[in-house]
Amino acid sequence: MSEQQIDWDLALIQKYNYSGPRYTSYPTALEFAEDFEEAAFSQAVARYPERPLSLYVHIPFCHKLCYFCGCKQNCHPPTA
Repeated sequence: MSEQQIDWDLALIQKYNYSGPRYTSYPTALEFAEDFEEAAFSQAVARYPERPLSLYVHIPFCHKLCYFCGCKQNCHPPTA
């Protein structure tokens, strides 16, 4: 087996060497705000009328901890 050498681009590593949020969704949770009103939504949708609209609705009633969304940390037992 031959030995391979990796050429590291130090400038590129330094450029991106910082902490950031987990990239599990886009936009990230930090982009959402309570004051995002219907008019702003309508303007955003109108910018790209040819694109389909994709929605994610999170209903946080998990009965056990899963690692799908990373949102729910406290689980509640099932109720009758």
